[in-house]
Amino acid sequence: MTGLLATITRTGIATAQDGGRPGFTDVGVPVAGAWHRARYERACALLCGVVDGSTPTIEVLAGEMDLRAATDLVLVVTGPAQVSIDGRRTAVGAVVRVPAGAGVTVIPDGVGPVYVAVSGWRPDRTLASCSVDTFSHLGGAAFTVGDPLLGDAAELPEDRVGWFHRPVRPPSGPLRIVVTDVDRAEPFLARPWVVRRMARSGVRLRSTGWLAPTESVDSFPVVPGAIQLTPDAEAIVLGPDGALTGGYPVVGVVASVDLDRISTLSAGAEITFVAIEATAAVKSWATAENERSRSLAHPSMLA
Repeated sequence: MTGLLATITRTGIATAQDGGRPGFTDVGVPVAGAWHRARYERACALLCGVVDGSTPTIEVLAGEMDLRAATDLVLVVTGPAQVSIDGRRTAVGAVVRVPAGAGVTVIPDGVGPVYVAVSGWRPDRTLASCSVDTFSHLGGAAFTVGDPLLGDAAELPEDRVGWFHRPVRPPSGPLRIVVTDVDRAEPFLARPWVVRRMARSGVRLRSTGWLAPTESVDSFPVVPGAIQLTPDAEAIVLGPDGALTGGYPVVGVVASVDLDRISTLSAGAEITFVAIEATAAVKSWATAENERSRSLAHPSMLA
């Protein structure tokens, strides 16, 4: 039975996100969904034991987010953050109980999005997804103070309480890209780039001395991670809410193994890129997935 689970009492930039809307790109609907897939999937695996893209989460990009529990809840927060229940610090990356009436505070540490998964929460869905697309506004809007979290209070996965995530060292070094334009790749890869602006639709980069493309290209399909070269001498790395087609030249696509790292950038950060072959990118992704799958544990496993 649907009822009030919790109420948002303070929020910075936060939206509802799940696995997104795959399968609708042919009719012009972006996939959207969680920007940092590994953190989202970690939250799902901890709270539900499964990762199928259907579990809703609150994606907190910036600013403190508070909620007040209207009933007993089970909750998990993943990503770099400080979390407290009624002012007392609690674990991040672990499944915890929240008693009715308690206040939960989530303060991101500023290194990419943080995900909050709440037991029983059943937000509205559009095209089978609760994800809020900040570019097209499909799926609703960002959270505001007073917004309710509605769902089934009876869904308390007590058997999940105590499960936790053992940290996995994130990738470092240059961002790896699969080159699609060999001629433009050499000058692009040879220089550092500085982040100018961040948004779920894309990240804008600029580099000293970079010359903008002079020729136009026909519009063609693009995907998250595609690196577009604009006429105003910028590069745009498309995010989950980015357009599905583009008329700018594309120098390459960020390898899946490094795609989450785009969400952890901040304005003013300097980054570099390096080429990787598609087969090597697939192997790197498989290795990272294996490490993530082995990072979940329960206290009983520590004996």
